[in-house]
Amino acid sequence: MARAKKAAAKKTAARKPAAKKTAAAKAPALPKSVTNAEAKVKLQQKAVDQAQKKVAQAQTKLDKHRNKVDTENARLTKLRADTTAKRDKAKAKPTAAAKRAVETARGKVNTVRLKLQDIRAEAKLIRAEIQAAKKVVTREVKKLRTAERNLKAKLREHERKLAKKAKAEQKKAEQKAKAAAKRAAAKAKRAAKKKSAAPKRKKAAAKKTATRKAPAKKKAATKKKAVARKTPAKKAARKRPAAKKKS
Repeated sequence: MARAKKAAAKKTAARKPAAKKTAAAKAPALPKSVTNAEAKVKLQQKAVDQAQKKVAQAQTKLDKHRNKVDTENARLTKLRADTTAKRDKAKAKPTAAAKRAVETARGKVNTVRLKLQDIRAEAKLIRAEIQAAKKVVTREVKKLRTAERNLKAKLREHERKLAKKAKAEQKKAEQKAKAAAKRAAAKAKRAAKKKSAAPKRKKAAAKKTATRKAPAKKKAATKKKAVARKTPAKKAARKRPAAKKKS
């Protein structure tokens, strides 16, 4: 029995329609001009981020080249010192081997010096690249500020329109309420007038009825009087012959 009840309860629950989820109140959609302005701001922000990233990359590259310059400077200083020592040694003992060692050392110094010049030239190019990238950043930031100002202007315009619409709706509602109040007041006035006029109407109706009934009553009374006058005359006429017989 209990199982049958449970099965019946399950079937009933399955038959019942699922409760509909109450949809959350959606905010009013923004106009296309505002959404376009927002998209432009996002796009411009992306351009600024990319330009700043290029500046950071160029700065990192320049730092690496500076480390290379320092390394090559240290190496050049060491080679020059070595060349000077070998030259002094060649002066003290001017052998062919000593002279070859001096020439080799000079060649190494020249090689490192040329390499250092190339690195410095590259560093100069990187610095120019950084300056150009910074100019791009400045230009893109300026564009971003313009896009942000445009977005703020569009939002202000949208808010102004919404406020105007809300004000118009409020005014319409107030007018509607005023008209409803006016109608209610007029209705109440008519009802009060009707109520106050009811006794007067009853009185007038009663007076009219009384006026209609008065001639009928008067006529009835006149008729009654006439009948009353005729009745004694008839009686007298009936009595007169009897009196003659007695004489």
